[in-house]
Amino acid sequence: MSFKKLLQDTLGAYLLKEWKSTEKENIALVDETMLPEIFRIHAENFDRETQNKLQKSSKKLRKIFYVIKSRDKIAGYCTYYLKPELSFKGLKKKSVIQSFAIDNNFRGMGHGRKLLEESIKEMKLNRITSVLLYVNVINTPAIKLYEKMNFQIIKEIEEVCGKQEKCYLMELKLA
Repeated sequence: MSFKKLLQDTLGAYLLKEWKSTEKENIALVDETMLPEIFRIHAENFDRETQNKLQKSSKKLRKIFYVIKSRDKIAGYCTYYLKPELSFKGLKKKSVIQSFAIDNNFRGMGHGRKLLEESIKEMKLNRITSVLLYVNVINTPAIKLYEKMNFQIIKEIEEVCGKQEKCYLMELKLA
């Protein structure tokens, strides 16, 4: 592990201790009982390699790992991590959406938009300067959602979304 990555992880963990949560209608922090359903939704949308990453981080990132419910069922989830960057201007706090998915049975009902909107409100409260995410270039519905929410495509990257897959790095500037 590089020194830069170690420093980012350490600063990110420190920032999580100070994290302020907001009240969100139909959105809850993840607990152990929800993980099997989250992993099922994840498996429908992503490859096994990303599922292993999600399982590893699910314990560390509980303060910023949410589900949205509809009719007492998990309709989707969103988890992100903090990526602090040191610069001459001080500490910039960025957030990276690690994984975001809506159950196939709940798509097109606005759950994804609501979950992102509420997460972004919380990020603003915690002085996050921008939100980053990676999305597969062929995932047109997700790209359209992100663009409606003012995310901008920064660049195209290979092998981040999966082996031999291309994805976009997108960013939403908050400050």
